[in-house]
Formats: sequence, C-alpha cells, structure tokens
Amino acid sequence: MVDFIAPFIIIILSIYGLLFKKHIISKIIALDVLNTGIVFLFVVISSKLGTAPPIKGQGSYVDPFPQAVIITSIVVGFATISLLLSVSMIIVEKKRKKDLNEIEKKK
Repeated sequence: MVDFIAPFIIIILSIYGLLFKKHIISKIIALDVLNTGIVFLFVVISSKLGTAPPIKGQGSYVDPFPQAVIITSIVVGFATISLLLSVSMIIVEKKRKKDLNEIEKKK
C-alpha cells in the first residue's frame, strides 16, 4: 500500500507546479516530473511479487504491450520536453522576460 502513495505525491506536486508557478522553466520541469510520476505509477501498478519468470503457461508469454506503451511514453515525454525547452528559449530571448504573466501581457 505504501508503494502506491509515492507516485500520487509526485503527480500532485507536479500539478501544483503546473498551476501555481509562473516561471516558464518551472512549468516545464513540473511537466517532466508529471510524466515521470505517471510512468512510476504504471511501474508500481504492474509490479508483482514473486520469483517466477513472466511466463503464463506452456509456451505462452505475458503481453508485452504495456511495456511498449511505457517506453513510448518515456520517448514522447523526452521529445516534448526538448521541444518545450527550445521554444521557451526562443520566447525568452525575444521577450526578455521569464514570467509567464509578463509574457502574455499585450501592450
């Protein structure tokens, strides 16, 4: 039961960072932490105790689809964070501001 608490704490803290932090880099870091928390939650849910190999029976193996989804999630999360950092660097360079409230203000 304790294993399930840690991913939810990470997810809740990252949602707090997304909602209440105003610095553009803080929001990007919170989004990356949210992705990590969700992957951590899936790992905790899918983990099982035991020493037997993941084989269901004679000649049939466990479905590899959830593992492929998690690997894809990690890769997509990395690509998203890389793109966000690139775009945020361009925005900060053009606007010369890091606070999102100041960036969104119209003159």
